Amino acid sequence: MPQPTNKLAPEVTGINRLLDFVVQRLPAGKFPTSARTLIETAQGNRDPITEKNFSPEELAMIKQLVMLKGGDAGDIQYKDYSTLARAMWAQGQTPMTLSPGLLSMGDPRGNIQTTLGRFKYARDAKGNLVVQDTYDFNPPQEGTMQEQRTGDYGALGPYGLIRDYAGEKIPRGYGRPVNINLGR
Repeated sequence: MPQPTNKLAPEVTGINRLLDFVVQRLPAGKFPTSARTLIETAQGNRDPITEKNFSPEELAMIKQLVMLKGGDAGDIQYKDYSTLARAMWAQGQTPMTLSPGLLSMGDPRGNIQTTLGRFKYARDAKGNLVVQDTYDFNPPQEGTMQEQRTGDYGALGPYGLIRDYAGEKIPRGYGRPVNINLGR
């Protein structure tokens, strides 16, 4: 998706103004991937998000998601994170949380879920697995409690407050390109 040109930054309203005041002063580099990416973007960074923005464990988690889904091209949906979490449980691994939230920052799967969310992947001409997306926030939609728990449109509690802020600050069309090369 092309990045906006000559557009004014979205205006945040209500309590989000206070949250924005705080976010603009945070040292982004001191936070885990999901929070760091949100803070950097809210502070105006529009550089592409690449494999360099993720830890080796997080890149391995992206690969696991893609391999679980299969194929040379496809898309990851929020339900795929739950499927991966169940597979991890079956192998004796314990994810920090099953649904997106503040605890998601504690493990690679959660960080990927709250950083990338839904994304597309494909093999390029050289055989590399490439993730392409735009880091932005779709507006919340009416939904069921299941959608709230899986992150399909937002969440409740403190994470929901942050998600609401991000939806105003970084709506569709105001985000950053995502171009992650996972190699062969």
